[in-house]
Amino acid sequence: MSLNRFRRFALVIGVASALGALGVPGAAVADTSTGSSVDTGSAEDLLKAVPPEVIEQLGLGSTGGGSPKVQQCNQSTKSGGQGVTETKHIIGRTGPTSFTLNYDTRIQPDKIDVFYQGRLIRSTGYVGDRINKGEGSIVVNVPPGVANYVTVKVTGPESGTVWDYTVNCPR
Repeated sequence: MSLNRFRRFALVIGVASALGALGVPGAAVADTSTGSSVDTGSAEDLLKAVPPEVIEQLGLGSTGGGSPKVQQCNQSTKSGGQGVTETKHIIGRTGPTSFTLNYDTRIQPDKIDVFYQGRLIRSTGYVGDRINKGEGSIVVNVPPGVANYVTVKVTGPESGTVWDYTVNCPR
């Protein structure tokens, strides 16, 4: 979807949603670029047509079926178990900035990926095994942007995995 087409689409959805919220029955919004109209009752259906990567980039929710948990920086995040656990961390400022991510994946390999505005900005790769315990820290450099949060996805492929990490607030 081109950026201009998406902007027109987003504007139509925003107006349709606002009219629907105001309780305007049967109202429709005209898209002058295409000559079509949008029924205000279908704004949620229209959002379903937005590609998942656009939803993620705009911070409108998770592509994994539901919104991620939200936490403030400096709060420890505990193991979500096997699978992918996604958490949105409010870092209190927009990019560019940096912060330290402390982690401990114990004795089973897990991967910690950090995203900003839908883009992967840092990854630990798979860390932790019975010989090399996965305890450490990395500096995450956040590029220029408008969001005041990062999204962290932990992938724990093995049953019984245990991990924790902390997104430290930028200084």
